[in-house]
Amino acid sequence: MQSTDKQILIVEDNMHSMDKACALINRIDGVFIHKAENSEQAYRYALEYHIDLFIVDIILNTNIPGDIAGTKFVESIRKIDRYKFTPIIFTTALEDANLYAYAQLHCYRYFEKPYDNDEFLETVKETLKFQTEKKENRYYKYKKDFVHYIIKVEDIVYFEIDHNTSHIHCKDEVVDAPYKSTKNTLLELNSERFLKCNKNTIVNADYVESVDIVNRYAYLRDGYGKLEIGIRLKQSFLEGLQRCSK
Repeated sequence: MQSTDKQILIVEDNMHSMDKACALINRIDGVFIHKAENSEQAYRYALEYHIDLFIVDIILNTNIPGDIAGTKFVESIRKIDRYKFTPIIFTTALEDANLYAYAQLHCYRYFEKPYDNDEFLETVKETLKFQTEKKENRYYKYKKDFVHYIIKVEDIVYFEIDHNTSHIHCKDEVVDAPYKSTKNTLLELNSERFLKCNKNTIVNADYVESVDIVNRYAYLRDGYGKLEIGIRLKQSFLEGLQRCSK
């Protein structure tokens, strides 16, 4: 996962259909897939992350006759400013649902199941070319002992993550937060300025003063020390630094 990856949320209660969509989309480089089985879980993901494309099944509960929970979910996210114009693809076994989807919810495309794999994949690629508005988070949030905490993103120097704890090295202190993977940490930061420099460490590019390419170390300004750069991450880390310097 890179901070520049496009994030796709698939909302689908049928696991066979979910696996099929994921298998197709995973052929595309530079994407990250969130999977939700119901509208409640999907709405939580939509608020927590920045989604670039929604793929939504209209029927999310086959046990309820006439269920259109997927449509209701899309109605709710269209009320969120950053998702007013985000591309949405509907998939469903319903007939004649496309009129409402297109006219009222500004759906990009509508696929009846079973759909053509190649056509579906090309449509996903088309939507990912759109530039969606991304506002970087000003605060990083975490919950510990039932209490919610926030840290100004600009005050975070780097994250050091082990099996049990996320050690957040800030300008004036080190905060120990509950474990969160580097992948999920990057997703929540939603900022191109945070770069993964090894499998357990994410650094704020604003604090990188210099890089020893030969020995693979990033030296931090203001006496915050040095961080090892993973051999497999060396190229992407250097490219990220170059991008941040522009």
